[in-house]
Amino acid sequence: MEGQLQLKFPFPSDRNDRFENFVTDHRNAETARIAQLFPHAPPNQPQSLVLHGPAGSGKTHLLSAIGAVVTQTHGDGSALYLDGRKFAEKVDTSQAYEDLKKYMRTYESASYLAVDGLEAIEQNPEAQDQVFHLYNALRQSGGKFAASVRTPPSRWRFAEWLSTRLLWGLVVEIQPVGDERRVDVLKKMASDIRLYLPENAARWLITHLPRDPAYQLEALTRIDKLSLTTGRKVSIPLIKQALEYVNAG
Repeated sequence: MEGQLQLKFPFPSDRNDRFENFVTDHRNAETARIAQLFPHAPPNQPQSLVLHGPAGSGKTHLLSAIGAVVTQTHGDGSALYLDGRKFAEKVDTSQAYEDLKKYMRTYESASYLAVDGLEAIEQNPEAQDQVFHLYNALRQSGGKFAASVRTPPSRWRFAEWLSTRLLWGLVVEIQPVGDERRVDVLKKMASDIRLYLPENAARWLITHLPRDPAYQLEALTRIDKLSLTTGRKVSIPLIKQALEYVNAG
């Protein structure tokens, strides 16, 4: 789904990420509760949130769900999204500093800004400087800032001044759900691309697919394409055929 997330991105997204459809168990329920309370936090409580956890743990989902709540309250365009990797590329390819600053100003007045995948800027001092500036600008204007990163604070490789800012607010770990709920996560991923995934097919897939979300999404996309082009319903034989193409690629 990453390819559908644009550099500038008003919430809610076409991922349909909501708190209501976030799959929880004892590993992530408390983090989900904290994220759900975050958009309603009064000024005397932390106005920034950093979620850290491995790929596939639901960080993007929660960032987007917060954006959906903010959008309902403040209207379209009040919640914005930055993909960390694409943002780093934008900083590197900007021809002039004034052009970059003009671009950055579009984010400074957001009611809520999510920066997803901060690990992508760890080796990019200029991008870190721009995130630092955005954090300060949002706080001065009364907006909320949230971010995701794969590593815990003890392993961050940001400049000290950026790490310090990120640690001012809430910093919360999130873990992937256990095996008993992975079927629900996979079915949610399928529904995001409008693919109906039968229960038995989803259970078969979780025992044959790696946990990597990008690989899972590629597999689901191939399954959907094969089902549409052949007019066949999703079944385990069809899935096996589709996965042959994924593995070949």
